[in-house]
Amino acid sequence: MNQEVKDKGLKKAVKGAYNFKLPSNFAYQTMQKIEEAIRLHEKKVERRTFFAMIVAAILLVGGSIAGLIIYFGDSIREAFTPNTVLNIKEIQIPSIYILLILAVPLFFVFDRWMRKQYFKRHS
Repeated sequence: MNQEVKDKGLKKAVKGAYNFKLPSNFAYQTMQKIEEAIRLHEKKVERRTFFAMIVAAILLVGGSIAGLIIYFGDSIREAFTPNTVLNIKEIQIPSIYILLILAVPLFFVFDRWMRKQYFKRHS
């Protein structure tokens, strides 16, 4: 008799242990959390890419300025000294450098615009 009472108590305890139910929208909430985590990760990656682009732009501008100073330093110094008469025929700026100086900022602006358009349509 005592054994039966213990068995009933154990059976009752076991039945109560598995009474846990998930909410009806568990899958939806889980997917929302996953999507939020993915969105935060994408924002972090985009922020890193943006800062890398800024660093690259600064390095490109710095390199361009350094190149201009190395190649045309004497002509630039002569241009800013008031004692000498500047001979215009001595200054020769190749057109490729002017194109690069104009094209690189335009490419960055176009890239930023295209990224905005892409993320506007795909998010």
